[in-house]
Amino acid sequence: MASGFLVLISFFTRIPLGKRISYNEENFKKSLNLYSLMGAVIGIILLFISSISNIFEFNLVKGLILTISYVIITGGIHLDGAADATDGLFSGRTGDRIFEIMSDSHIGAFGVLCLIFIVLSQFVLFSYIDMFGCFLMPIVGRCSVVVGSWKKKYAKHRPGMGTAFIESMNTKVVITNIIILICACLIAPNRIIMLMSSFVTLIFAFSISKWIENKIGGMTGDTCGFITEITQVIFMIAILFLEGLMG
Repeated sequence: MASGFLVLISFFTRIPLGKRISYNEENFKKSLNLYSLMGAVIGIILLFISSISNIFEFNLVKGLILTISYVIITGGIHLDGAADATDGLFSGRTGDRIFEIMSDSHIGAFGVLCLIFIVLSQFVLFSYIDMFGCFLMPIVGRCSVVVGSWKKKYAKHRPGMGTAFIESMNTKVVITNIIILICACLIAPNRIIMLMSSFVTLIFAFSISKWIENKIGGMTGDTCGFITEITQVIFMIAILFLEGLMG
């Protein structure tokens, strides 16, 4: 599982590990129990950057730095998937034509709009959430895609990069990742708000994944990226909404 966890970091981030990590599917599947913990690695970096960015007088500078940092850390892998998924899901087409659009190397209008929405939302929201929100954001995003992939099949006819990930999401993996998320929330001073925001986000993740399943019959690697990025925005909005509501 330890080597599988390093594969997760190597594949889903651009964090240098200092040595070549070889892919092993069995280790990869076992390590999915720790997928949210991989989000915590990203979160620790964002927390550190957020604390340093507080020296700037304007919040928007902090938001810009964190947005750029997040893209650099992840390599934009989920943003790419979100754009491809949006192009296909909102194309108005059905069946295999949706998958063809997702696989097209050219980005469409819906994909561009999706990227603008996500990046602009992150820029604004990062400007106002505290460092613990920054820490939890990638954990929630990765736990959300675990919940969204639960009991789903890989939608495409031919196996792809997301096959092992999606079809390995059993109840044990989901529960383990949710426990990791809960433990992370309990570290934060405003733990009640973080727990409530996480719960709301997971509900959204499951609902979005059901809509996707009804649309294409399951999940793909691109739709996993879509859920990751959208739920992270939802989580940060929920934090600010609850903070305003609870005073």
